[in-house]
Amino acid sequence: MYDNTRTTRSKSFIFQSLAALCAGIAGVIFSRIVNVGGKKHTLMASALLNTAGYLLMAYSKNYDLLFAGRAVSGIGLGLTCLSLSPYISELAPTVHRGKFASIMQLQVQFGILLINALGISPLRFRWNAVICAVIGVINLACVAVSPETPRWLVSKNRMSEARQTLIDLMEDDMSLVNDEIEVLRRCTEGGPTKNDDTGIRFFSRQNLKPLIIMAFIMTFQQLSAINMIMAHSNDIFKTIGLPDPRMWSAAVSGGFFVFTFGSASLTDKTGRKKLLVIFAVLIALSLFVLSLGSLLKQQLHIAVDSVALSCYVISFSLAWGNVPWVLCGEIFSVEQQGRDIAIVSGINWAFNFLTVFTYTFLETQYLFIIYGICMIIAAVYVLMFLPETNGLNLYEINELFAPSPNQVRATE
Repeated sequence: MYDNTRTTRSKSFIFQSLAALCAGIAGVIFSRIVNVGGKKHTLMASALLNTAGYLLMAYSKNYDLLFAGRAVSGIGLGLTCLSLSPYISELAPTVHRGKFASIMQLQVQFGILLINALGISPLRFRWNAVICAVIGVINLACVAVSPETPRWLVSKNRMSEARQTLIDLMEDDMSLVNDEIEVLRRCTEGGPTKNDDTGIRFFSRQNLKPLIIMAFIMTFQQLSAINMIMAHSNDIFKTIGLPDPRMWSAAVSGGFFVFTFGSASLTDKTGRKKLLVIFAVLIALSLFVLSLGSLLKQQLHIAVDSVALSCYVISFSLAWGNVPWVLCGEIFSVEQQGRDIAIVSGINWAFNFLTVFTYTFLETQYLFIIYGICMIIAAVYVLMFLPETNGLNLYEINELFAPSPNQVRATE
């Protein structure tokens, strides 16, 4: 990582995993920031932390400062995960919410593509970190001139600001503005006040059901092996016999970025549930084929692995990379959104860490089989428990998890 310095395997592992660890912890600790300070200000804080973290890494003179910079940027990443998905979902019109929410995953894939491109460039590590810090400054400037979400403004009873934001977004269509204000008002009715026991609301069926569903979906996203493959791509591609692993890593990153554009339109046209089920099965099949490729003759082995890897990239990009974060932005109630997203993000980061770590003590072909089985289980789980949210406004989604009249009477 340093100029003319080779890091030990243990230091490299610490550097790789530190961001995920700090992001998960930050999500839990700062979960209330989203509801108290708003999505916009949380995103601004995350941009500042990311910039500071990369500058620390760029100008560090020892491993302590390098790891400190990685930790700071990890905290910023945790705040981004808390706020970006709900921010986009709450600004987007209902019919295009999936398409707009795909922006988050596009940013992630662009970042991975950029890092891989910088990795094969002649630039030194420090200059790569400076480039990432500059991107953080640009991100901060963009967020600073963006509006706060109308849903958060309505929850704080700042109705005039919410109405003006909707007027700007909907190009002065007052009938749509009035309809949206009514939907947001209904979404935020009964929100927490200073005297509320929000713990009771947190443990209510209406909150726990979507929380449990999303906890499993975010777990399955990581059990697709995506971060294990991306973190150890050079070693994995070398192990399965692909030529020039570094170029394959860059090509895979480019594939993820390109096909995520396809997910942007499919999410609204096909629906969240159907996409997750279909592509969970295809991811599983791709992993099974990758695990068996080493049994084939060399030339056939490379051809089969290339096809399986391409199928994996397409399948993950079109569904499991994007749709779980789309759901995070729309499925939780406004009063518990910050806490719920913190919990599922923390679970996501924890399994990110675990899947990356498993590579250090299990053979690749066995890992592909294990994670392939996990994705078959994921397809069955989504089919059984996830309701379709496509085409529903935020109030209608909240009502999907509300207790029925019979259940209400039974508790009285």
